[in-house]
Amino acid sequence: MYTELRDITEYCCIRIDKDGKWFYEDKEIINPNVLQGFWKALRKDPDGRYKIVMEPEVCYVDVEDCPFVVASILGDKENGLVMVLNTSWAYPLQPEKLEIGLDNVLYTTLPNRIRVRFSRPAYYNLALMMDHDENGSIVLNVEGRKYQILSNQN
Repeated sequence: MYTELRDITEYCCIRIDKDGKWFYEDKEIINPNVLQGFWKALRKDPDGRYKIVMEPEVCYVDVEDCPFVVASILGDKENGLVMVLNTSWAYPLQPEKLEIGLDNVLYTTLPNRIRVRFSRPAYYNLALMMDHDENGSIVLNVEGRKYQILSNQN
């Protein structure tokens, strides 16, 4: 195992746009094997910066918003909901982690602390399951529990 990684950020020129599309030197990366390797190697450092770690090298990545996007929602309110990311990875939806950000964009956080943005179709699908409570707050009832969706406009 390497103890110190060689920073190649200057040469790798990778960025991720707000829709979760990856680019190298402003050309979209479409090779599924390359994307899969990058997705698996992506880490978040303590400063909140994203990096691809493939020992013995590290490349910091310019991320417009979030590196991953919720592409769709599966399941139902009675039995639980599952988020499917643009990577095809699936995670149980944890309603207590949902928050509405700037421009009414919906976000959540994965178990590895990486924040993900909801695509419009996924957000609209989930919004159809939301209600307003007696105080006018947005709530989501899932598996018999009511969760208030918090707004974080920062």
